[in-house]
Amino acid sequence: MPSPSRPRPCSLAVLAWACTCALALPLRAAAAPAEASGPDDAASTPTSAPRATRAHDRRGLAIPSTRFDDAAIEIDGVPNEDAWAPVPLLPELVQRAPVFGGAPSKRTEVRVAYGERGLYFAFVCHQDPESVIAPFFQRDQLVPSDLVVVEIDSNGDDTNGYVFGVSPSGAIFDGQLFRDTNQELLWDGVFQAAGSKSPVGWTAEIFVPWATLRFERQDANTIGVNVQRSINEGDEVDRLSFVPQGVPARVSEAIDWTNITGIDAGLNLELQPYTSGRFALQRPPDSLDQSWRALPNAGFDLKYGITGDLTLDLAVNPDFGQAEVDAAVLNLGPFEVFFPEKRRFFLESKEIFETGFALFYSRRVGAAPSPGAASPTSRVVFGEEEQASLVGLDPISRVLGSARLTGQVAPGWIVGALSAVTGPTWGVQRFSDGSEQRVPADPLTSWNVARVRKHFDPQTWIGGIVTNVTRASPDHPGATTGGIDYNINFRQRWTHGAQVIATHDGEKSGMGGQTSLVRSGRRTRWNLNSEFLTPHANFSDMGFMTRNNYVSAATGLSVFNAQPIGQVRQLSGRAEVIVGTSFQGELTRKQLFTDWSLETLGLWRITAFAGGHLPQYNLFETRGNIPWEVPLHWWSGFRVSTPRNKRVSGSLGGAYGEQDGNPGPDVFLDLAVRPVDRLQMSLGSSVNTQFNRPRWVAEREIDAKPIFARAALINSNINFRLTLAITPRLSLTSFNQLLYSTARHYSFYQLDAPDLLVAIERDPWFGTVDRGLTSLTSNSILRWEYLPGSFLFVAYTHRTVLSETEGVVEYRPEKMFTNLGAGNARHEDVLFVKLAYLFGL
Repeated sequence: MPSPSRPRPCSLAVLAWACTCALALPLRAAAAPAEASGPDDAASTPTSAPRATRAHDRRGLAIPSTRFDDAAIEIDGVPNEDAWAPVPLLPELVQRAPVFGGAPSKRTEVRVAYGERGLYFAFVCHQDPESVIAPFFQRDQLVPSDLVVVEIDSNGDDTNGYVFGVSPSGAIFDGQLFRDTNQELLWDGVFQAAGSKSPVGWTAEIFVPWATLRFERQDANTIGVNVQRSINEGDEVDRLSFVPQGVPARVSEAIDWTNITGIDAGLNLELQPYTSGRFALQRPPDSLDQSWRALPNAGFDLKYGITGDLTLDLAVNPDFGQAEVDAAVLNLGPFEVFFPEKRRFFLESKEIFETGFALFYSRRVGAAPSPGAASPTSRVVFGEEEQASLVGLDPISRVLGSARLTGQVAPGWIVGALSAVTGPTWGVQRFSDGSEQRVPADPLTSWNVARVRKHFDPQTWIGGIVTNVTRASPDHPGATTGGIDYNINFRQRWTHGAQVIATHDGEKSGMGGQTSLVRSGRRTRWNLNSEFLTPHANFSDMGFMTRNNYVSAATGLSVFNAQPIGQVRQLSGRAEVIVGTSFQGELTRKQLFTDWSLETLGLWRITAFAGGHLPQYNLFETRGNIPWEVPLHWWSGFRVSTPRNKRVSGSLGGAYGEQDGNPGPDVFLDLAVRPVDRLQMSLGSSVNTQFNRPRWVAEREIDAKPIFARAALINSNINFRLTLAITPRLSLTSFNQLLYSTARHYSFYQLDAPDLLVAIERDPWFGTVDRGLTSLTSNSILRWEYLPGSFLFVAYTHRTVLSETEGVVEYRPEKMFTNLGAGNARHEDVLFVKLAYLFGL
């Protein structure tokens, strides 16, 4: 039976209450009577039945804990201390892949114990020592390797937890687990781990302090524990406990480790002050950045465990200069480009603020002001109006401070609140006589988000969210968005979720909603989704969105094999249909997509995909003007990948599509090389093209007619990444990108009706709307964790950019390199140094 300390599965009454309170949406499919038992439903038992139904499903297995003296253990990767001898072995692991539920090919001995300071794990991995793969890698930058992993559900709630891992070389990774099945590896916790090769294979030890594991102290705690071993040879995965195939679970798979007494996470107070310096070694002569070339800075981060389940984080004057830079891109479309979050403060506990709609996009906080944010003024000189030019703009929007409160305030009640304040930014304008004046760009701004969820079991909950942006300027209105959502997991196989939101951007209000129903089986997965946003719905001030004014529905079916078939390790396929319309009745989506993948036992993988859409309306290509009917479009492609567990691996692929008979071929190549165990290198290259397809380029001032042009769009991209792991705590990473993109336009049209392009003269458009971008970006970061939780960062960034916006832009392959040395290319070099020290109390 499940441990008494864990929440009971939700009853039908609770499910009905959650549904009614949220939206009162029906769940007929999920609540239907049980289907006849078949191969696909052999494990579909009601949630009130005993959980452990198969040998590998050990949820509900309770193992008494073992305690020893912390001083008796040294974390060196060799568990040969006498204190380990009386600690009983955990049950033998079971193979999860490639043979689901099969006996492992290698034996693994695992022991777990605890002391006053934290949790201890010891692994003895039996294997031919010559076959052990033990590369060094930077923390959290996983590469093909033998690994052992521990997963800890510190509150025993089957919902949130932590993951820690180590390789035979001592390389480590860690992350947060949330909502049972999700993982965030960019979170960094304080722990110790070591690995070592041995005559029997290899061994490892992991120590996790109680202070790292947020939990509510009890007279006798019960925590969830699961372990995993990844064997690089054959890409085998063995786990202590896991659920039947097709059932979504991870944290809830853990066994109960019981009767943990006399533990305390301490004051749960961490203070991490830092000092940093930013040095502009080179700037373009016409750079808008007029800040000091040497900028010192200082601040601190504070983490306080108010209770075992509730944590307060403060960041005062944070500096995120050690975060990796974004890749360059030439954006010719109507939507902004999404860039993932890379700053540690905003990564931690970010899952609490995630919903179906991306209402909180943390990259908004501290985003650099755009040149358009500072509007130069004009003046009258000798009776004539003179417009000033913008010659300066603050390079960043400084985050003055941020506070975050996350955790559990009562059993099942999870809360999150984040507030950040960014300082004002300014531009500098200049008149013809050389006089200069500061002009405002972005005002002082407060960014706020609050979230609450009530969990009835790991994947059944109801919640709400509110976001708000407040700007200290009447010329910049604020924005507010709110919504409620829920998710219901029923009978292990069915999942239903929904969300409804309301938005107000300071001028207009809108609404949105989405709902989904998913059926997961051992060999199939079926989904049905629908979504809408009204024409004035807008949550882009705090969130991320690309479009509104739509109602869409999609359904898809995925199939896959449950066990290897001969030499086929995995065979899967998927097909999905999407239809959509605007609120005015224009059909905006009529799409079909399918992909198939085959992987052999030797880990060769072949993927093929195809899709297309019938003629459909695009409401956004003309930037708010009349819709454009996009012609029939189809595409297909493939990718072939070599075994990923080798020192050299790669993939080659291509795609070809046509829009109304106009081609668009693509090719791509990826290569990963590990010449020595401490060095990882990867190279990726791609060429994406479109020929003779019409696209919007301008709007005529006289009559506001949208102007289109047939274009040749060619994008060449080369990425090179290097990681040198000098030690498990000292590493050097380097990201390098060379981008060459051109957009040449030759035949011009005006859009008289959604499906009618009328040819016009080339003048005045020819040679004025072409675009080109050549960019070289290099970002190298030295990271040294000189003490647990204390870091030294040294980052160097170089950028060379040549933008072509005048004249005819032709694609010439040699210009990918020669443009970098052009006289009008812009060069920038920045050196950043940051030292942080962790005080733990």
